[in-house]
Amino acid sequence: MNYVVTVVRDFSMYEKCIKANPRLGRFCLEAIDNRADNTPIPVLYNRFIDKLNSMDDGWVVFCHEDFEITNDLASLLQRCDKNVLYGAIGGVRRGLLGFGMQVVYGNMLETKKSDFSRKWQPGKAIANPILVEAFDCCCMIVHSFLIRKYGLRFDEALEFDLYVEDFCANARVKYGIKSVVLPFSCCHHSGSVGSERLNRHLPYLRDKYPRNCFVGTIAYFGTPNWQKRLQDFMVNALRKCK
Repeated sequence: MNYVVTVVRDFSMYEKCIKANPRLGRFCLEAIDNRADNTPIPVLYNRFIDKLNSMDDGWVVFCHEDFEITNDLASLLQRCDKNVLYGAIGGVRRGLLGFGMQVVYGNMLETKKSDFSRKWQPGKAIANPILVEAFDCCCMIVHSFLIRKYGLRFDEALEFDLYVEDFCANARVKYGIKSVVLPFSCCHHSGSVGSERLNRHLPYLRDKYPRNCFVGTIAYFGTPNWQKRLQDFMVNALRKCK
């Protein structure tokens, strides 16, 4: 059984994007009502993970209530490797040894909730799956097999931001699990570009990843100085060679 798991506060948006979406007919829809308590999303996602058992064998799509899939994702997932994390949009660094600029890939469109007719594409379009460092929190796809194999969970300290980015980073650092953006069509009806909460979480991630730096779609996270230290080392080594 494949699942779409969504934490919901705006049920009219959920109805439009997920419940009434004919392309999700082969998914079991799990709507977690969060209107009363506003519980942090990683906590609620972990509660769903805790309910999975050895009989569950399928893909789990963790996505926002305003995330609309616009093609046949189920057929695409049938051809995907169960040992990989998948997303709709993600970031990576391009350049020598990772010292390049952030590049975002994905076919996802973005709109503002107040004006669905205004759409733009924040990432570079792709025709094939592409390896990235981390996805945006709007969508992450993981197989139940992989969750059970490594005991994968969301970091509940991250509350409402960066929990998917951290999931990708943690999976890569601890278990060597890759994160890959899939070339499927979708639309995120949000238009947001971060929050004050996000900035408060960045110091936590610097401590959590003292030897690593990652990039998602909206922020670098981890320890940002490691690249500078490595770059300084390379510059000094080149000077000595002259």
